[in-house]
Amino acid sequence: MDYKELSKQEYTARINRVMDYIGQNLDKTIDLSVMANVALFSPYHFHRIFTFIVGETPNSFVSRIKLEKAAQFLHDNPKISVNEIAFQCGFGNVSSFSRAFKSHFGVNAKEFRLQDKAIYVKDGVRYSKNCKPISNIGKNKQQINGQFCSVEFNKIIIMDTKIEIKHMPELNLIYCRHMGAFNKIGQAYEKLFKWAGPRGLVTSTTKTVTVYLDDPAITSIEKVRQDASIIVEGNVKVEGEIGKSTVPAGRYAVGHFEIKETEFEQAWNTMCSWLTESGYQPEDGSTYELYHNEYSDHPEFRFIVDICIPVKPL
Repeated sequence: MDYKELSKQEYTARINRVMDYIGQNLDKTIDLSVMANVALFSPYHFHRIFTFIVGETPNSFVSRIKLEKAAQFLHDNPKISVNEIAFQCGFGNVSSFSRAFKSHFGVNAKEFRLQDKAIYVKDGVRYSKNCKPISNIGKNKQQINGQFCSVEFNKIIIMDTKIEIKHMPELNLIYCRHMGAFNKIGQAYEKLFKWAGPRGLVTSTTKTVTVYLDDPAITSIEKVRQDASIIVEGNVKVEGEIGKSTVPAGRYAVGHFEIKETEFEQAWNTMCSWLTESGYQPEDGSTYELYHNEYSDHPEFRFIVDICIPVKPL
C-alpha cells in the first residue's frame, strides 16, 4: 500500500472519530476548535480535510446531525416538549432551534410532529402507515431507496416471522464506515475483512454486524452512515479506516429472518409495521443487523439475520 493511500486512510479514521464524538455529545456546544482537537489537526487544516472527505463543512454537518436527531425525538417521543428537545440537541435557545428547524425541514417543529413518520415510499411520495401521502422532508426532495421502511406502496409484503423483546448484550466492534446507498456496503466489508483476517480476528464463529447511525426516513440516502462491523473480544488496536465502537446492552425488538439479498426491504418493513402496532416506542440508539451465517454457505444463498431496534419499556 502506497503512502498516499495510507495517508487517506488515516485522515478518514480521524474524521470518523469526529463524527462519533459529535453523535455522543449532541447536547454540547461543538465548535471548530473542539472538532479539530478530536481529529488532531489544526482548525485550518481540519476544516479543509473534513469538507473534502465528508462533502459538507464541519459546522453544516453538526447542524444537520443535531436537527435530524431532533426530528427523530419529535416523532419518537411525543410527550417531550419541543423546548426540551431543543436543549437535548445542543441548541442554546428555542428561537434559534425553531429558525434552523424550519429552514432545514420546511415546516416548524410542531407541524413536523403532527406528520406521521413515513413507512412506505412510492415514486418519491412518502406514505404513512395509514396510507396517507405526506410531504417530503427537507428543501431538497429526497427519495428513500434503501431497505428501511421503504417499498413500493402497491407491493407491500409483511413477512411471517417471530419478533421478540429481548435484552441484547453489549457489542464490542471494529468497523469500516460506509456512507451512501445500502447496496454498496459490501465494499466496506471487503476492506474490513482484508484488514481483520491477517490479524487473526476472523474465525469460523465470527459474527458480522451492520450498525445504522442515521434514520433514512429523515437523512438523505447519500448521507446515511452505516458501519460494516465484526464482533471482537478485548481491546483491539485499530488503524487506518478501521475504527472501533460499542453498541450498548439494552432492550431491543428483535426480528429473526432467513432471507435472500433482495428481501431486506420486506424484512425492515415487517419490523416497522410490527413496531407501529406494538405499543413500544423507539429508544434513542442505533439499530443494527446481526448476521448468523455466511450467506454463500447457505444452500439457498440466504442471510440468517436478526434485525434489532432499541425500544423503550411499555
